[in-house]
Amino acid sequence: MKKPTTDEIINDLLPGMESIWDAPHTKFREDDKFYELEFKDDLGLPVEFANQGIVLPTARDMVDTFVDHIDISNGRVFVNKKSASDISAEEAEMMRKLYLGLIYRTNVDSDISPWRVAAKHYAKHGLAVMKTIWDADRWPDKPLQKSGESEDTYAERLDKWRSDTSGTVPIIIQAVNPQNILGDPSYPQRQFVIERHERLCWNIRHRWQKWSNPSEKSDKEFVTFVSYWDDTYRADFADGEPLLPGGVVKHNYGFLPYVFIDSGLGDQAPDADMSKRYVGMLRYIFDILISESRDYSIADVVLPKISWGGGFLMGENAEAQTEISQEFGKWNKLKPGVTAKSWAEMNQTPPDMLNMHLARSADYIAAHAAPRAVRGLGESGVRSGADRKLVIAEASARYKYSKDSFKNGTAKVLINCAKLLKNVIPGDVRIWARTPTDEFDIEVKKDKMKEPFTCYVEFSPISDEDEYRRHDDLERLTNAGIVTRNWARTQMSNVDPIAMAVDEEKEKLKNSEVLNMLIQQYAAGKMAEAISKRGGAEMVQGGEPAQPPTPQNMRPMVPGIPNIAPLGGAQDLQNQMAQNRSQISPSPTQGRGGGGS
Repeated sequence: MKKPTTDEIINDLLPGMESIWDAPHTKFREDDKFYELEFKDDLGLPVEFANQGIVLPTARDMVDTFVDHIDISNGRVFVNKKSASDISAEEAEMMRKLYLGLIYRTNVDSDISPWRVAAKHYAKHGLAVMKTIWDADRWPDKPLQKSGESEDTYAERLDKWRSDTSGTVPIIIQAVNPQNILGDPSYPQRQFVIERHERLCWNIRHRWQKWSNPSEKSDKEFVTFVSYWDDTYRADFADGEPLLPGGVVKHNYGFLPYVFIDSGLGDQAPDADMSKRYVGMLRYIFDILISESRDYSIADVVLPKISWGGGFLMGENAEAQTEISQEFGKWNKLKPGVTAKSWAEMNQTPPDMLNMHLARSADYIAAHAAPRAVRGLGESGVRSGADRKLVIAEASARYKYSKDSFKNGTAKVLINCAKLLKNVIPGDVRIWARTPTDEFDIEVKKDKMKEPFTCYVEFSPISDEDEYRRHDDLERLTNAGIVTRNWARTQMSNVDPIAMAVDEEKEKLKNSEVLNMLIQQYAAGKMAEAISKRGGAEMVQGGEPAQPPTPQNMRPMVPGIPNIAPLGGAQDLQNQMAQNRSQISPSPTQGRGGGGS
């Protein structure tokens, strides 16, 4: 791509992108307004009841349910071998651990996981933006040998540099709010991205000490920070003034360090309207969310008046009435010409109708955004456990593409990290992870990283039963001879197939009858030799060898504990699945009797 100038970026490109992205950014702000439940003023309640309005948290529930179903808590990575050689298998395993370690280290080092933040943007706005850059401040420069310096002295400085960098991963994986992004609207291959933030003047002044502060702002004021990136060049600006020496410089990444993850809930409009392309869960149910909260607020105002009694006075002497009481349903001490009306008499809307309308609004919202089944709630008309499982599967299908898109975007982010390690960061990197299913500590060798980089990312199932079912399928394929044991192990990212193969060979050696026989013969020979030597020594001393006491069989005081799998445990689930695979054919009339309600 041709190198742009600073004037082209600030004076031409930036204003044009602000105009293009104004409509989607307006929609994004509206998404935030409903997610943060800040729409009480839109309920349209009468002025005297406006402060009694209640905003229901339905919008947050819908978005958070979507985020939870992405399920980023246990990422798994698979890397294919590039050949059938053992070296290729070792390289693939090293890359798998690199990708998995990047996810783990990023989650540990960050205040909040960038994948969780990106998933929230993804559900709210229909767009998640992940940024991957090299942080040179975390990585000290590799020392160069000085003239006249001995090899031993230089080797010591080099070892210290390796020690200082061994615990550092100089890569930043960041989830950027889409409202701070001005991306190239070209499709499918965008050529540049502009990122815009408001930062403290103090931070800019201390980070770039040659910045002249053209607006003469104080340290507590905010400065508009703009960052331009394409696949070759980058530039940073603060209040329009370039910050990098030379203005626009090369970054040597070889790729655009932004990954756009589209939820697929929008559409590509013929007029290239970006607000229709990036659509979140709430975009088209704003009105019904307002209606639901309004209905609840009305019911909350009306029902207490009916329940607690009360009313108002009518008639020509109503203003002169200073004392009133209500006992046993009757109004007492009313002056002539004064009548009392209760709120219940004046209310023309039955409470049941309010509740029915509120329930109808909730059903519309659930049908559009998050059905009850995917939120762990019951559904009407469910006849059996199998029927409920089918209902949950159909309801979860609403999120299927979005989950796949998020996984593919995560894979692209990890591949960009691998490119940085290979082509930009000097030296090798040490990476580790410790999770409930995996533990490793390796050094990633750059000379063993072979491009092109590929990986497949998935996130763990929501239920343990799904995980056991997956393992059970692999077991059946292996027992049937369709796949090998080693291939089945490569399908489980929590298993190191190389280490497992070594352990399996050790186990075979331990259980080998021939080897055990040789060991027993060798041990028997050594024991006989020892006994012979001891017997000779005792004969010299004139004594007889002592006889060991004869053990006596004792009846146990209590019976043994039966070996029964605990209910709901791993072995219990395995036993249930084994029974489900029974060869006993079901009755031809099974399931025809109906049942349920």
